[in-house]
Amino acid sequence: MTKNCFKIALKATIPVFLGYISCGIAFGLVTVNAGYPWQLASIMSVVMYAGSGQFMAIPLFAAGTPLFVILLTEALLNIRHIVYGLPLINQFNKCKKYKPYLIYSLTDETFSLLTTTSVPEGISLAHFYMTISLLDQFYWVLGSTIGAIAGVMIPFDMTGVDFALTALFAVLCIDQFKKLFSNSLKEGKK
Repeated sequence: MTKNCFKIALKATIPVFLGYISCGIAFGLVTVNAGYPWQLASIMSVVMYAGSGQFMAIPLFAAGTPLFVILLTEALLNIRHIVYGLPLINQFNKCKKYKPYLIYSLTDETFSLLTTTSVPEGISLAHFYMTISLLDQFYWVLGSTIGAIAGVMIPFDMTGVDFALTALFAVLCIDQFKKLFSNSLKEGKK
């Protein structure tokens, strides 16, 4: 990975950074507020890395839901990854050794970046995609850890915090519609 690749990917991921830090903090707070140790938020963010799934898992754990039911519920919630992963099959096949991680780390927001951000000239597709994916997961883990530690240290009123991920998704959706509409208008004028 080159320094230039990192700088460009860092700039491209700023919107995700802002969203993931705030939603990650919310997840960390929700986890600690449910009575779990702060480390669980970080571990789930590394191992599971599925924001909506993580938010859903906490109340399921707290209710004593059987593991099979939790796994089935999580699979149904995250099945959309298969659908929106399909447009990236050819690009991921070009990424050889990074392909397993790219598939694992494909979130709604990462998909959005990978499908709307052009790979800069002179930078390998594999390195660019890997850098974006790693940065996005880093932001989520960082936010979750900050929120969980803050939740242990400072008492919080959790009213409305669980809505944060939904709000992030809505904002990113609106941004994508704007880009799509803007690109359609530009092409229509040609």
